[in-house]
Amino acid sequence: MYLLEYTYWNVAAHLVRRGYGVIQSDESDEIWLEAPDKSSHDLVRLFKQNIDFRQEIARDIEVQAERIEHVRKSIGKRHLKLLNVLISAEAPVDDWQEIADKPFEKGQVSVETALVTGTSLHEDLQAIFPSFEAVEWTEDRDSLEHAQMAKERFFSLVQKQEEQRKKEAAFFQNGKPIFTYLFIALQLVMFFLLEINGGSTNTETLVAFGAKENGLIADGEWWRLLTPIVLHIGLAHLAFNTLALWSVGTAVERMYGSGRFLLIYLAAGITGSIASFVFSPYPSAGASGAIFGCLGALLYVAVSNRKMFLKTIGTNIIVIILINLGFGFAVSHIDNSGHIGGLVGGFLAAAALGLPKTKALGKKLVSAILLVALAGGFLYYGLHSPSHQETALIRQANELYQEGKYKEVTELLNGEAEQKDASADLLKILAVSDIQIGEYDQAISLLERAVQKEPKNHTSYYYLALLYAEKNELGQADKAIRTAVKLEPKEEHYKKLQQEIENKQE
Repeated sequence: MYLLEYTYWNVAAHLVRRGYGVIQSDESDEIWLEAPDKSSHDLVRLFKQNIDFRQEIARDIEVQAERIEHVRKSIGKRHLKLLNVLISAEAPVDDWQEIADKPFEKGQVSVETALVTGTSLHEDLQAIFPSFEAVEWTEDRDSLEHAQMAKERFFSLVQKQEEQRKKEAAFFQNGKPIFTYLFIALQLVMFFLLEINGGSTNTETLVAFGAKENGLIADGEWWRLLTPIVLHIGLAHLAFNTLALWSVGTAVERMYGSGRFLLIYLAAGITGSIASFVFSPYPSAGASGAIFGCLGALLYVAVSNRKMFLKTIGTNIIVIILINLGFGFAVSHIDNSGHIGGLVGGFLAAAALGLPKTKALGKKLVSAILLVALAGGFLYYGLHSPSHQETALIRQANELYQEGKYKEVTELLNGEAEQKDASADLLKILAVSDIQIGEYDQAISLLERAVQKEPKNHTSYYYLALLYAEKNELGQADKAIRTAVKLEPKEEHYKKLQQEIENKQE
């Protein structure tokens, strides 16, 4: 009498232990559960009812298909699959097996029906749920006591599941995304100001508004380690980072709280700028380093609370990080050093601050010291590295060039240019200075080295074309100007020089 009751509650408890989430349950005859990821179905329904005839199963399947269709439409899923488990004392007296042989399909829903009967409990359950524990379904379990114990065990698991859900929900209730929206608004305003003051892709405008520029940072403009996070180069750059900040930043601010988020975001932005200062000589801007810092903060959750991380965020965050870093290495002009610096800075800042209501003061202190030591150490290295010294020389040379002191430029840079690791920027400014004083052969040699280091720099090819044309080496001149036009087809003076060289060749 009570064996089916025991089976009903015991199967329900088994599914909850296997990660199925209870959607609806009561103390009667029906339980609905949501299947975990990678299951062959989306929902499971357990229904305890004595079934006498085949038609009862057919009618039940149609009713459930309609219910599932309403659910599918309400949640916006393309397809839903239900595993409909019927538990009955006896099988129907007429031929019912063909109904369960294949799923019932209706539109975008599918209902797979399985029947568990009192005459073959163990075999039926093993066929439906292969992971179900092997149990000897003996007569001693056909008692009210065993049925009640199974029922209590199920509701105890449901209560624990609900407590876990509340804990997971509370994980995202430590703050509202105030600063996330503030930074989004700020970067939109700054983009508008850039556009009306020369354009967001204009280097001079970007530098004037606070972009990272190594020489100016070295001269004491330390605020340039922070201001780049609200500046963006072009509409696509702004759109991508705004979407990323809205997606990732809101999650981090809800987890860590607004105060912690602000510190993490700023720390990551600064460490990203420091890394860019050390490893990239070019001006740069963008919130990417700070956004990678948010990803670093999520990685800290994975390290400190792996179970919660997998339940609330998942490993897709790691995939996003790898894709973005891989894209950065594959595409030129993307400052991956700033991305990595922001990622590390965000991770350490999150570890130093910790999640709300966590203690571990020792770990926090160690993380804070490590963050400051790394940032300070890299900044010191950047200020004293050979590349920084070269940057300072290039800046000084540019100032002399603007004043028309071309011989002073050559005297300043000749020694550096003899080094094999001299940058393309240094070689180019020395070359154009040599052109001004008539040292054409040396200028050609310098520009040929420059295009080897930067094959896509169109200005070097343009100057090479001018020099080859001046020496009447028209074949070389034509080859160089064609490359310049191919790299930068919008430059009209490139096309003009190309036409002049072609005319001379005729």
